Amino acid sequence: MSTSADATGMQTYYHQLQKRVATWLASEEGRRHPCAGLYPHLPELFLLLTNLGLDARVQERERVAIFSALKYIVAPFDLIPEGVLGPAGYCDDLVLAALVVDRLASRLDGALLAQHWHGEKDVVGIARTILEAATGLVDGDTGARLRAWIPE
Repeated sequence: MSTSADATGMQTYYHQLQKRVATWLASEEGRRHPCAGLYPHLPELFLLLTNLGLDARVQERERVAIFSALKYIVAPFDLIPEGVLGPAGYCDDLVLAALVVDRLASRLDGALLAQHWHGEKDVVGIARTILEAATGLVDGDTGARLRAWIPE
């Protein structure tokens, strides 16, 4: 997954995801969602994971976890399917991305995370905020299944 075509495809998906989340957040449903403020982080977390997954300095074991999460995020039909629910269904993707970032924070050099993070706030803090709100995003069974999705 290290070809320039793959990277271009990931960039395209990132921009589509950004637009879809922004459009949903501007809707009545999006404005009423209790965790709406967390959803804008999903495209940025996706981009971070993509860049880390393509970085040869990241250990193979961590890259497998990253690509597993990316595969899940791009799948429109998963535990909470955005293919059916629309962007509200990104809640499980958001939690999974936060779980992977939290894992990476304890296993990678912080400078490597920072190099690939393009958001304004601290990415580890964002991931932990999402994880603290996870019970408002997904139920306990879904949370456990997401944790099990990440290979050891």
